[in-house]
Amino acid sequence: MNKTAQDIAQKIAKQAAEEPFEILKNVPDQVFGTGVEKPGQEISEGNQQKLSQDQDKLHDQEISKRLMEAYEREIDDIKKQNLLKDLQARISSGEEVSLGDYPDLSLEQKQVLKAQMEVVRAQMLNAKNTNDETLIEPASKKGRQLFSFGKKQGMKNEQTRVEKPVPPSG
Repeated sequence: MNKTAQDIAQKIAKQAAEEPFEILKNVPDQVFGTGVEKPGQEISEGNQQKLSQDQDKLHDQEISKRLMEAYEREIDDIKKQNLLKDLQARISSGEEVSLGDYPDLSLEQKQVLKAQMEVVRAQMLNAKNTNDETLIEPASKKGRQLFSFGKKQGMKNEQTRVEKPVPPSG
């Protein structure tokens, strides 16, 4: 009884190990559309290696394609960021920029640029108004000192000052 269970477990393990090769047997028919193999015919080791190399090439091509797409997206993002910085610099210098000429910008970026244009316009209007209405304030006079009436009086006070004797502590 124990031996039969062990034999069954070994058979199942062998079948599980051979299953990936069972799937690979149908790959050439699916890919190339060649003649149908007989069910009892096994794939030779050379064909298996060739199939695994082909699969590796396809996998590598997929990975490289995905990487290229990611790099292209990253380049586009960098271009958009540089465009946004350039537009912000132009707006802050006071130049009027029409945002309709830049369809690459997102809605949020356009809103930020519109807000920045409004702020710059308001600052320029305030600057014009303040330049027209500048007041010249009179210079303040030097204040008089009420208690020390100049250097002469300060010197007299220093000369007449008397030290008070301190009683011994204890």
